[in-house]
Amino acid sequence: MRIELDAPGPDGKPVPHWLSKPAPAVLKLIVRKMGPRQLRLALRDHVKAGSSGPVLYQLYLLGGRAAGEAVIERARVAGFAGLVVTIDTPVSGIRERDHRNGMKELISGSLLQKIPFLPNILSHPGWLIGFLLDGGIQALPNVVIPGKGPMPLLDVNAALASSAVTWADFSWIRDCWRGPIVVKGVLTGDDARRAVDEGAAAISVSNHGGRQLDGVPASLRALPEVVAAVNGQVEILMDGGIRRGTDIVKALCLGARAVLCGRAYAYGLAASGEAGIARAIEILRADLDRTLRLLGCSSVAALDRSYVNVPKSWEGC
Repeated sequence: MRIELDAPGPDGKPVPHWLSKPAPAVLKLIVRKMGPRQLRLALRDHVKAGSSGPVLYQLYLLGGRAAGEAVIERARVAGFAGLVVTIDTPVSGIRERDHRNGMKELISGSLLQKIPFLPNILSHPGWLIGFLLDGGIQALPNVVIPGKGPMPLLDVNAALASSAVTWADFSWIRDCWRGPIVVKGVLTGDDARRAVDEGAAAISVSNHGGRQLDGVPASLRALPEVVAAVNGQVEILMDGGIRRGTDIVKALCLGARAVLCGRAYAYGLAASGEAGIARAIEILRADLDRTLRLLGCSSVAALDRSYVNVPKSWEGC
């Protein structure tokens, strides 16, 4: 039996060798229930509380180079095993849902601008009390601007625009960080080869959940080109569109070593905290196992292109 690869929407294997400790190492990330209080924890507290295995730190260069160097050093001291450098957010994409929901007005607007949203806020008194008891809108404790302190949450969009990552930044990032670096946000073969040349230990094929550049290819569609370009020099991860076990299988068949998922665990966290995250991961795990059985495949290690029907338009990738 095979899986058909229709045009996707925008939206297992052992630990990668570049992250592994002596065998039989297992990558284990236990995400604890995180509310606003927990978001104030230092990096080292997250690592100690959240995992007994290697953990990666996703880096956004907010606040300029000095702030970036400081957070990289704190990640090193905290015991993070790898650094994930995000390259697809030179500016924030147009988040139309955020505009409709008044995100800008609620976070940084004046009291007058917040008035239209008061009926909705006041209809959720439990949430409002918890929000206020937790201190309201928090600063970002792990993005410390030299001479100014933690960056206010409302400054993130402006900080992204003034701190765009370029390939030239990888030189000083490597000087600061001697461990493995994953480059996240790659969608073309040329960028994949450049990431390898810059010393990436792995590449994450990602379109940021389709939330950055409108009309960008789906991660799964870009995956074969990146895999071919890298030609086994580094390991490939895929991020985006992972909703079912079949999505995981498709990515592995097309050359990904592993997949990353953001919305699934975020939905679980919103619904039921730590238990919701565990349930979301279990749903994916169970569906992956079911898919393997239906395909007649003994393990994820045995997956290859023979288990998928690749559209002719994808040929040559």
